[in-house]
Amino acid sequence: MDNFFKGLTIIELSSVLAGPSVGMFFAELGANVIKIENSKTGGDVTRSWKNSHEIASQSNEISAYFAAVNYGKTHVFLDLKDPKEKYQLDEYVKSADIITTNLKLGDAEKLGLTYDYFRSLKENIIQCQLFGFESDKSRPAFDAVLQAETGYMHMNGHPNSPPTKMPVALIDVIAGHQMKEALLIALLKLEKENLGSYIEVSLEASAISSLANQATNWLMSGLEGKRNGSLHPNIAPYGETYQCKDGKWLVLAIGNDKQFKNLIKILNNKKLEDGKYQSNQNRIANRKALNEVLALSFQGKERDEILKGLLKAKIPAGAIHGMKEVFAGETAQNMLIHEDLNGTNTIRPSSIAFRFSK
Repeated sequence: MDNFFKGLTIIELSSVLAGPSVGMFFAELGANVIKIENSKTGGDVTRSWKNSHEIASQSNEISAYFAAVNYGKTHVFLDLKDPKEKYQLDEYVKSADIITTNLKLGDAEKLGLTYDYFRSLKENIIQCQLFGFESDKSRPAFDAVLQAETGYMHMNGHPNSPPTKMPVALIDVIAGHQMKEALLIALLKLEKENLGSYIEVSLEASAISSLANQATNWLMSGLEGKRNGSLHPNIAPYGETYQCKDGKWLVLAIGNDKQFKNLIKILNNKKLEDGKYQSNQNRIANRKALNEVLALSFQGKERDEILKGLLKAKIPAGAIHGMKEVFAGETAQNMLIHEDLNGTNTIRPSSIAFRFSK
């Protein structure tokens, strides 16, 4: 699969996270991805988004954030307001298959980078343009703002905490997946009909499409998503976290009554046999009391020892890992890809999480 898209050329006129994540996906699968960066501003803004460790050590020329989604690309710095340098872009477009852009509303016309212009250079070109807000394309878009206005921050956090954004720019990641899906459809259309496509994706619509059960809980029953920590609105104990004797944490994800009965056997706590806990509906109704009983049960157990018992009994549970533990694992280690960027040894997990049979 490494060379599945060999021969495909993508011009990346997008920056930050969503658009570049798409370019990296295709680069990993063999495409020639040419990232055009603004020579007047120092390139993609995320080159300078360094974390506190990078700032203190002054070790890296580029940020880890930039490295996360800019693997396997050719980086070209151009001033597209300069006619001579704009001509260089034109030459790239003539041999390209796809262009990804996240131009601000009106900038395409100002810079002469409209789809009609690209089509004049190559008739069956595919362009995917990313906007922030579907409802107002002129509005600047930042992931935290999108998380706020599409319901995620309202639901994220604990009951007594303020609305909280997620620690990953999730809306950008979701929008990147929407862009990939649209581009794969466009490539199929190109293959079948030899026709190009102009595609628009917005962070706002991408976020709303991913609200899943939280959306249908509201749309079908009027249940508003609340800040319940990691708790699930429809299942218990699902998402509840417990600290064990050794100070380590685990999470339960009980999905049915049989699994809960198995949990009672493993924990050997008679209080869990109370009738008010024996059905999911009852556990939802008595969630607070159930949580107190479970918390006391796990306080006397070593995490890794009790986790082995839970998994042996086919009870959905997991250890809560930090980055150190995640990337010590075999799966994560096998996903790491390295690249030297401007003298910096960059490392990131692959954007490819699927495998095809040989």
